[in-house]
Amino acid sequence: MKTPLLNPNSFLFSYTMIINSFLKNITKYLDLGKEIYLSPIYGCKFCGYEGMLHRHGYYSRNVITKYSIHRISILRVKCPSCGKTHAVLPSFLIPYYQYSLEFIFECLYLSFVMKDSYSKIVNLFNSLNPDLSFKASNISSFKKRMNENNSIVNSFFAGFDSLYYDMDYPKVSSIIEKIKVFPKDIFDFNSTFFKMMPKYFFSKV
Repeated sequence: MKTPLLNPNSFLFSYTMIINSFLKNITKYLDLGKEIYLSPIYGCKFCGYEGMLHRHGYYSRNVITKYSIHRISILRVKCPSCGKTHAVLPSFLIPYYQYSLEFIFECLYLSFVMKDSYSKIVNLFNSLNPDLSFKASNISSFKKRMNENNSIVNSFFAGFDSLYYDMDYPKVSSIIEKIKVFPKDIFDFNSTFFKMMPKYFFSKV
């Protein structure tokens, strides 16, 4: 199925991110540094250009994991057709979030599926990462965003026979369980969702 072109005048599609599945491990990502981007990046979702995107510099950003806080380099690429620039994110990140995908997902899983209290989750993450100042308000923010994304993620799973169950009455806990058992892992879910859907996972609705 051909990916529909994005409307440049639509606010919903104004993001300039590419979630790439080239590396899922932040430790290896840090070890390789800018060498991680040796492979070319193809395709502009903004205008539909299918050729190679040109390198356009780097920027640095923080990544908060369960155990530490890192500073990593992110490649920018530019479409030679429309001139749009894109940030190439590894699949362990969610656009506009400093917390890693794994961090956010575990928080959601503990709250929605395991039914752990906010205080238990906060104490767990703060004990694992001494540099962290994680609060109940962070959990509330994550849960609010997940509730807003629930129907969108549910529609994504309609394309997978093994994950088609509970489509008519999706609970957030059921959606999170599906993400957990997605083929390969949650990082593959993140990059596949980006490729198939008009918006990235956990985006503002």
